[in-house]
Amino acid sequence: MAIDVRNEKNFGLWGSILALVAAFMGAIPYIGVFGSTLSLIAFILVLLALKGIGDKVGDERPFKYYLYSVIVAIAGVVFAIVLILIGAITLPKGGMNEPYETFGIGMVLLGIILIIAVFILAVYFQKQAWEVMYEITGVEEFQKTAKWLWWGALTLIILIGSILLLIAAIYQIIAFSNMPEELEFRGTYRSPIY
Repeated sequence: MAIDVRNEKNFGLWGSILALVAAFMGAIPYIGVFGSTLSLIAFILVLLALKGIGDKVGDERPFKYYLYSVIVAIAGVVFAIVLILIGAITLPKGGMNEPYETFGIGMVLLGIILIIAVFILAVYFQKQAWEVMYEITGVEEFQKTAKWLWWGALTLIILIGSILLLIAAIYQIIAFSNMPEELEFRGTYRSPIY
């Protein structure tokens, strides 16, 4: 039985385009605030697309993985920023007080390491979402999105990763663009996510 996913396809396509535009806007001074708003709208559109597709084909994994990705990213970054702020506040302001200095530097470094770890974990969940979308739709670009996203995250520290993440974002747009407007219903199978 064919299921109409035209609306979800459009949500995913526009959300993916807005996410890419928001990423570029974030780099422009004074316009970055608009980029954050666009990012939120893009996230909601992609989440609606994945939720709708998952509900219609009976597989909630894409929605859950994508949602886990965002929850991990937000919670982890907030916690890391708190650690960095604590570290910055405890650094001495002039005189040398070694225990506070060591603690402050340690907290800042811990916060930076946590940001990197959280980013990789969030990308892992997002990668899982796109791989499941490939399983559901058969659109090869979803699998390529997952691959480029993963390698981009792992190589971001040497800066080539930003180019790979850009390629992943482009493949995500192409994937939603190439997604059929009708999918086959696969029953009520719901895979557990651990």
